Amino acid sequence: MIARVHFANMLSFDSEQSISFVAGKTHSHKDHLHVGTSRNDPDLLKTAIVYGANASGKSNLIKCFDLVKNMVLVGTRGDEHIRRSPFKLRQGAFSEPSRFEIELKLEDSLYAYSASYSDREVLEERLTLVGKTSEKDLFTRLRYDGHDEIKQGGFLKTAGDRQFFDFVARGTRANQLFLRETIERNCDWFRPVFNWFRDKLIIIYPETMADSFEQLISPNPHLGDDFHSFFEMLGLGIEGVEVRPLELAQIKAQLPEPLVATIASSLPSGMSTTVFNVPGGRFRFSKDAAGALSAFKLVLKHRMGESDDFVDFEVAEESDGTKRLLDLIPMLMDLAETERVFLVDEIDRSMHAQLSRAFFEFFFANSKERSQVLATTHELDLLDLELFRKDEVWFVEKDRKSASHLYSLEEFKPRYDKDVRRGYLQGRFGAIPVVRGIKGTPWKS
Repeated sequence: MIARVHFANMLSFDSEQSISFVAGKTHSHKDHLHVGTSRNDPDLLKTAIVYGANASGKSNLIKCFDLVKNMVLVGTRGDEHIRRSPFKLRQGAFSEPSRFEIELKLEDSLYAYSASYSDREVLEERLTLVGKTSEKDLFTRLRYDGHDEIKQGGFLKTAGDRQFFDFVARGTRANQLFLRETIERNCDWFRPVFNWFRDKLIIIYPETMADSFEQLISPNPHLGDDFHSFFEMLGLGIEGVEVRPLELAQIKAQLPEPLVATIASSLPSGMSTTVFNVPGGRFRFSKDAAGALSAFKLVLKHRMGESDDFVDFEVAEESDGTKRLLDLIPMLMDLAETERVFLVDEIDRSMHAQLSRAFFEFFFANSKERSQVLATTHELDLLDLELFRKDEVWFVEKDRKSASHLYSLEEFKPRYDKDVRRGYLQGRFGAIPVVRGIKGTPWKS
């Protein structure tokens, strides 16, 4: 789980900005908390929802996470530049390092992982284990005079392990994270932190299409009935969901033969993939351990008038809101069953306000594991203290120098509790568009 995150000189964030999942002084919605196990173990929030005007920096917040995730999981090769996006609207920002720090609670341990870096060099890097009364550096890295000094914090007990640590440290390129290097060298010292970025942090953009919906249903035929109940509750008119097996002749009739040939040759045995945006609908291909290819098609059933007959709909024939929901349902299933952190940009994209609200109501009612959601939105219907706590609501706003700033609703006085939506529209919290001269003509005739 995320406790706190800090970004500096990244995209539209110039000075260091922070967003926190540590519970504040708000007493409402105690079911929105992952409760700590002791006095020194803070309660963590399940959600953070971020409001702001267009171009205020909401999407950039998600992109900052993406940059860090790419840096940890993919890294750099040879002498290529580090992938970074420093603040562009201040002279000197390009020559200054970018920086991030992420505080994570993994099992019962709290870690703080940070790095600062330029286009070509990691200048500082640190992984700290935060204890109940003290902090212990697992490793520290400092670059000066063109050389790295990487030290381990005394957790390695044998001389052989300490010697190998020094060997990996000496082999770490200036443009590579040491955390990433240890994984490439098959060292498990810091694997829980790496695995969190790989397995637990999921980023969903407005254009992201989930390929796991079909995979959810096909192994469990009864799950389609559960989704029918879910769609019925939301009033979408969908009477059934089916992942229908296709014969080889049907595949060739509905998909271009070169596409099928490419999938057959490139898909590894034991793997699956979903094909989107093809005229015949949405298809899922699987290859068993022996290399045999099979195909399935996602079909949504609608009732024909008031009769007992049903008609099949392709995904492409559904509304944009329904398609968006299909891409979010696997996330809801994950959140209810496993520990994940989902970052969703424009969660209300193409969805009615009631659907967006139902999403969070479902999450709060069904999330059993230590899962979290950070979502950006414009949807005012969600700005409701009957749905969220004050410390779960965040705003992002640009200053006169076009730098983005993050702040929480909890920073404002209690008298705004009753009608927070109206207060936001009246500009009491900032983070709204400033529109001037809309009645005039901005061009010459």
